[in-house]
Amino acid sequence: MSLYTAAVRWRRKPDERFPDGRGYSRAHEWTFDGGARVPASSRPHVVPLPFSDPAGVDPEEALAASLASRHMPSVLNFARRIWS
Repeated sequence: MSLYTAAVRWRRKPDERFPDGRGYSRAHEWTFDGGARVPASSRPHVVPLPFSDPAGVDPEEALAASLASRHMPSVLNFARRIWS
């Protein structure tokens, strides 16, 4: 059985108004067991600027990329057999 680990880190900036539920950034960072660090955030069309980071990976995009990446070896193997 495989073990997968990832950490999600979010930090409130000192000037952010966290208790009212509106004045804080949704930008955060994913860290994976191999050492990769990925900036992540809600998209600006979901959470307006400055409370999102357009440079961060949106969790929904990451899910789509994860599924596509998981199926890519099967597609490559299928293509290899056809063109060999």
